[in-house]
Parts: sequence; C-alpha cells; structure tokens
Amino acid sequence: MSELIETAFTPTVMPATVLLLVVSLYWSIAVFGGLGLDLLDFDLDFDADFDADSVFDSIMSAGAVTLRFLNIGQLPINIWISVFAIAFWTISMLWRSPEGATAVLTIVAMVVRNGAVALLPTKVLTQPLRGKFEPIEPKEAADLIDHVGVVTTAEVTPRGGQARFDSAASPLLLNVRSAQTVLAKGEQVRIVDYDSASQIYTVERLSQKEL
Repeated sequence: MSELIETAFTPTVMPATVLLLVVSLYWSIAVFGGLGLDLLDFDLDFDADFDADSVFDSIMSAGAVTLRFLNIGQLPINIWISVFAIAFWTISMLWRSPEGATAVLTIVAMVVRNGAVALLPTKVLTQPLRGKFEPIEPKEAADLIDHVGVVTTAEVTPRGGQARFDSAASPLLLNVRSAQTVLAKGEQVRIVDYDSASQIYTVERLSQKEL
C-alpha cells in the first residue's frame, strides 16, 4: 500500500491523483452531504452559428466538433470528469517512467501524454451514457402539483435538495426545496408549488393521515 501511495504522488502521476481525489471528494459530499448532483453540471452549447469565411470561426467550429465527439456536453460534466479522472489516473499509474522523471519539461510532456491518451477510454466508456441524462419534464410543470415523491438527497431544506417522483415514462429526479422544515432522506413529500424562474419545486412532508 505504501508503494502504491508513493507512486501515486510521483511528479508524473500526481496531477491525475489530485484530480481523482477531488472527484472522490465531490461524490462523497454528493452522496453523504446532500449536495445536488447538478452542482458542477452546466450546458455546453456547440450549436452556435459560425462564419465559414473566418479562419478563427472555422477553428472554433472544429473545436466544438471535437468536444462533441469526446461526449463533452453530451452528458453531465461531473459524470464525464469522473470517468476521465479514473482513466487518467489508471494510465498515469501504468505508463510512467521507471527511472523517474525530474526535468520539468519531461514531466509536463508525460502528464499531457497521459491525459491525451485517457481521452480515448473516456470516449468509449461515456458513449453508452449519451442521452441517458436528458431531463424528462412534464408538458406543464403545474401538472406535478400534488404529486408524491421520496427525498433522495441526505436532506431537503428551504435552500434546496432533490426528490424522486414516479411518472408514466420514468422516475423524475427534481430539484426541490422544503416549504418550511428540513426533510430527511427517504421521507415522502408532496409538491405544493413551482417556481418557473428557478425551475425548483416546493415540497412539504406528507401528514400521517396521508401516509
């Protein structure tokens, strides 16, 4: 174990190790701390119009195609980074200089090489996930008022959280906040309101009579 840890923190492997530790910390907080899984998720729009007569725009267009090919923007960025971190760390551990690199340029070159190679398994592993995380929203948010669901994060507070609600297609994982009190994981809740501006549903605990 000590040899593994020592290897993981050698100069050529340490960037991948740090990234993997950050990802592990993120998921630990997400699972045990009630952090919304969409914290690091953001939309990457690659559908902008480019001027074909501009060299710069042509380069930008090619870059967007490359990112789309690597599935960046095709699924939540936190999922993509997590897969990349595992691939990057594994390749860095397996493909390192046995003598140990000391020159800065050599270390940088090896880190960049390992990161570039890690893009291939990341592409392969994330390919089946494309389209799996598309949000499924009802035609009208108001249709979900009075729907009953279950809290999935460690808690739901007046500031936020998540809950799962059954639907005709597949379960909906929605961003919610409690009307007043803190709601614990596993509690049954009812949607009582919807804020169209923030796209967040307000829920309240089911009474004992409703359970």
